[in-house]
Amino acid sequence: MALPGESLARRGVPIVNYDNVPVVRADRAVLTDARLREGIVRGVQRTGWIVLEDTPGRIVANLIIRGGKHSMTVEIRYGSGSFSIDYRDSHNLNYGTGPSGPVIHPTYNKDVKRLLDAINAGLQGI
Repeated sequence: MALPGESLARRGVPIVNYDNVPVVRADRAVLTDARLREGIVRGVQRTGWIVLEDTPGRIVANLIIRGGKHSMTVEIRYGSGSFSIDYRDSHNLNYGTGPSGPVIHPTYNKDVKRLLDAINAGLQGI
């Protein structure tokens, strides 16, 4: 018999994308796109993600977990003082379509939220 939390952990949850997250620094500095990129790359690297593509205004990053058993890829678009993180691909994370849109294993949303927090920290530190 499964514990109550076990069945919930395996069920897909809606994918959380972060759209047009404003960059608000404590010192109120406005960052150029080059500085936005620098802070985003710092956040990506701090959390163990790997930059796969890096073009002006767009970074594609990948996280491999459990020795390659699972992976996730996101697209990070940035410019004009904001950035977005959107699902791009995954491997072995139970991606599918639910009644209200795409669903995935809860680990995806947790790791992307950690990435979001690391990017925000990286943007504060530049």
